[in-house]
This record gives sequence, structure tokens and C-alpha cells, in this order.
Amino acid sequence: MSDQQNLLDLLARIKAIPKEQIKSCGMPIGIYVEEADGLHNRATHDLPKLMTVGMPTKLLEKLLPYTKALRTAQSNWEEMTSDRKQVKKVWKAEAPAFFQFRRDLIDHMEFAYRNDVDVLKKLDAIKEDESNANAIQDMANLAVLGKAHPEPLKAIKFDLTLLDVAATDADRMAGVLGAVNGQMYADDDSKMIRDKAFTLLKGVVDEIRNYGRFVFRNEPEHLRSYSSKYCRDKYNSYRRKQAVQTQN
Repeated sequence: MSDQQNLLDLLARIKAIPKEQIKSCGMPIGIYVEEADGLHNRATHDLPKLMTVGMPTKLLEKLLPYTKALRTAQSNWEEMTSDRKQVKKVWKAEAPAFFQFRRDLIDHMEFAYRNDVDVLKKLDAIKEDESNANAIQDMANLAVLGKAHPEPLKAIKFDLTLLDVAATDADRMAGVLGAVNGQMYADDDSKMIRDKAFTLLKGVVDEIRNYGRFVFRNEPEHLRSYSSKYCRDKYNSYRRKQAVQTQN
């Protein structure tokens, strides 16, 4: 069964985890997944001994699919994050010129329609809000307004083809902004699934480690297999730094 299928099969169970019960991971997810894989191998070998203290076999049976589900959830989130960064990069690169084009259109129209009170009122209404979404709508509205009243623009030698450019730019930038906003919400949902998948796996990992730590409590080397190498290394690094600081 593929990792993706494991995630799909477990998705309902993952989503059912209440938000307030989500656990945070104190290490990179990739390392946690790697350690969970290692735990599966160790616990599979030790299963007869683990069963002597009542560890149910179904606990070990859950470990592998839960691990694969988290691996896929992490990959999905990383891909979503990468896509979002790319879309935001496009918006950041093109937005300044777009807003300047909007400003230039407004300047030309204010001058061209300076003696037409009714059209100026419409222009004032269009330029009132400068938020991203409204600026895009403004550009579309400016194109419509200019095409409805072309003669004053012709009189000031304004290039009317720019109205078509404005309409096209409005459509294109609306798509970019929509992608940015859409990716934001999709990214949030993808991260939530990743965090819940980790929470589901953590429950199994912690319980198997509890059994292992009890069974092999008198075998120090074997006992290490039922704790996190990442956490041990991090703790040892901290202790070494503390020792150096004390000596100094």
C-alpha cells in the first residue's frame, strides 16, 4: 500500500482529532518519521518480549501505516508551502507596476474628465479603496469607464489601447491574488492535517516506547532503542555546552 493511500485511509481518523489535543513536534518531522521507522523494526524484533507485559499486537500494527501517513502529510504540506511561496513571489514582482499603472490611469482620467462632474464622481468612487482586491476591481472599472467616455481621453492624446491592457491586467492579477489567498487557506488545512497526523502517530510511538522502556529497563544498551536519538543528542550537546560555560 502506498504512503498516499495510508493517509487517505486514515484521513477521517486524523481529522477527527480535536484541535485542542494537537501535539507539537520537538524535532524536524523527517527525523521523527525516521525514528518511528526504526522503532517499528526494533519492536517487531522484540515483540515476543513486549507481549509478555501485555503490549497488544495491534499497537505495533498501527505504527507503520501511521508513520507512512505522516510522511505523506508532511510532503503535502511542504509542497503546498513551496507553491504558495512561488505565487507570492509572482505577486510581489508584478504588484508595484500594476499599482503604478492604476495610478497613471486615474491621473489621466482626472485630467481628461476635469470638467465632467458626473464622471468625476464615478472616478472618485472607483479610487476610494486601495486594498489589493479593490485595486484589481478598480482597474477593471477604470477600463469600463474609459471605454464609456473615450472622447475626453482622445482629446488629451491618451492611448485608448491601454484600457484593454488594464482589463487584461485586472483579470491576470485577480488570478494571482486569488491563488495567493487560496494557497493560504489550503496551506493552513494541509498543516492542520500534518499536525494531527503527527499527534496520531505520537500516541502510538509513546506507548510502544513505554512498553520497551519497562521490559528492557535493566538492559541499558537495548533500552536506548526505545528513546529518541535526536533528543539524546540534543540533551548531550546542551550538557557539553553547560560544562564548557562552567569551566570558563
